[in-house]
Amino acid sequence: SSGINAEYGGAAGVLAEMVSFPFDTSKIRLQIQGQITDEAFTNLKYRGTFHTLCLVSSEEGIRSLFSGVRFAALRQATYGTLKFGIFFTMKSWWNKRGGSDQFLPVTVAIGMFSGALSSILTTPIDRMKVISQSKAQ
Repeated sequence: SSGINAEYGGAAGVLAEMVSFPFDTSKIRLQIQGQITDEAFTNLKYRGTFHTLCLVSSEEGIRSLFSGVRFAALRQATYGTLKFGIFFTMKSWWNKRGGSDQFLPVTVAIGMFSGALSSILTTPIDRMKVISQSKAQ
């Protein structure tokens, strides 16, 4: 059923986020360094992903690599649940009206719509995550 698929989608997203989150924090730190608009980020401190991971964990503690993880888990749970829930609900609606799963253009359109809507609805949570990741602890 679409409810079970939505729940599995949310749970899978949360698990994947937990595993990959330190790398995302590293990416955010690399992206914000060297800015001219914010004095806190003008220096080029990090030289790459693994250098960032090592430097952040040694200077700020390993917990700092997971700063904002609660927002990431919330975003992934809602994004995955919404995306799969919308997709399977719309696909079921299409099939009940005589449509076919074999008609690729409709399946692609439903997938695009469900992904886009889910992304739009969860963007504020993603913003909170990025703000948390960018701050040194």
